[in-house]
Amino acid sequence: MTPQSLAESVAALRVFPLPGTVLLPGASLPLHVFEPRYRQLVADALAGDHLLCVPQILEEEEAGHLDAPALYPYAAVGRITTHHLLPDGRYNIVVEPVARVRLVKELESATPYRVFEAELLLDAEGDTPKVDAVGRRLIGLLGPVLAGLGPRGAALSKGLQALPSGRVPAAVAPLVVQGAVPRQEYLAENDQVRRAQLVETMLLTRLAESRPATAEA
Repeated sequence: MTPQSLAESVAALRVFPLPGTVLLPGASLPLHVFEPRYRQLVADALAGDHLLCVPQILEEEEAGHLDAPALYPYAAVGRITTHHLLPDGRYNIVVEPVARVRLVKELESATPYRVFEAELLLDAEGDTPKVDAVGRRLIGLLGPVLAGLGPRGAALSKGLQALPSGRVPAAVAPLVVQGAVPRQEYLAENDQVRRAQLVETMLLTRLAESRPATAEA
């Protein structure tokens, strides 16, 4: 989709909020869809532009199982790239992120699911060499960690190394950018270098926290 057609589509964006789940740029999101309202959402998406949004639910409302919980404004819009309709009407789908958005306001809708007006967020022109450099550093930092995870770690390491270095920060982000505030900061940032640096900072923090404390002499 062109930026113009994408901007037109997100003017009325289907929203699929799930406790503890968020779509972030850089990683696909597999979903098992069983609620009737979200089955309808998927059916409508597949009949149209294939787009939907999986935003963050406000932390204090996640445990309440509210029908229409408050949402954080920054999110990613994704495209359903794989879908399988089960005999009982449930779906298994895979959503690939295509852009970042800001949810502006909820729209009145006759659909059983929620629909929001959203604003498309475009990346500023980035400093490609700096993003590439962060990507290479991330691979270096993750190498020893993934090596200790056996075959699964080896597969992840191989996958990261196969990517262009400039795409590595986005691929690593879903693994290390945790918590509502950091995720919102990441999603709101239009500067690719600062987004990559945020991923690096979060990874360094998690690595430091995972090291065993040394005994004082």
